[in-house]
Amino acid sequence: MLSELIKLLDERAIDAGFTSPEDDILVFADDPHWPGPPLTTQVKYWSTKFASVLLIQIDCKTPEEAWIQTRHAEAFLDAALLRLERKGSVVDGYLVLALTTLTDELKQFINDVERDTRFVRKHVVFQNANGWQRCQRITPLGLVGPTEQAEYSGFVPENKQMTDLLASLATSKGKELARHHGKKWDLNE
Repeated sequence: MLSELIKLLDERAIDAGFTSPEDDILVFADDPHWPGPPLTTQVKYWSTKFASVLLIQIDCKTPEEAWIQTRHAEAFLDAALLRLERKGSVVDGYLVLALTTLTDELKQFINDVERDTRFVRKHVVFQNANGWQRCQRITPLGLVGPTEQAEYSGFVPENKQMTDLLASLATSKGKELARHHGKKWDLNE
């Protein structure tokens, strides 16, 4: 179950320039910000010079339990970021919460936790019959290398689709365009 998620996120992380430590998890000791043992719910850790991503497993059925596990993981990742930032750089933190069970109660938790940016940014993924969902929303893992970026083909006035798109953009306001975009494309992979 989690192996599929790790493989998917690992491919994205490597493409975006992230690496993992030898044991794939974040370990540090004797730190004033984290005096306890390593986090037991962590699954994998990736980092670059600008960001750290910690994947943890949330194995519970209620939002209250999920918040407890999230806060614990958040404090752990924040301690690691403070340690990295002692060297003078600023490192963004991203906590990826892999829900092992998705209940109706936990759906509201997803909305609430992703709005909470205390210490680190949080993203929630879960598995259903179609595989792991919401992985494309993990901000730093959506980055692509320069070789994968699309080339600009230039404006072709004879291309009706291009002309129609530009005309539509010229008359749309930001919120209206976002709503149209959201209805037209399924943002889940």
